[in-house]
Amino acid sequence: GMKIHIKSENQNLRFRIPTGLVFSPLVARLGCRYGLQYAGDAMKDISPEALSALFAEFRRIKKKHGSWELVDIESADGGLVKVIL
Repeated sequence: GMKIHIKSENQNLRFRIPTGLVFSPLVARLGCRYGLQYAGDAMKDISPEALSALFAEFRRIKKKHGSWELVDIESADGGLVKVIL
């Protein structure tokens, strides 16, 4: 699954979310619908079919390679955000 780790001075949160759920066709459709509503300019040229194809590719990469680090940010004050597919 997808692993999300967020650490700050006051909190240390870790989440595991099934990859199939995050990159499902339903989430792709919802992403297009709400993406257009809240980020219209950024999403205007991305069709639901293109987003579904992108999500299918993420699922294929996860299946083929097992793990893929998407985000790894550490701030000067010790804060951390890490997302691993």
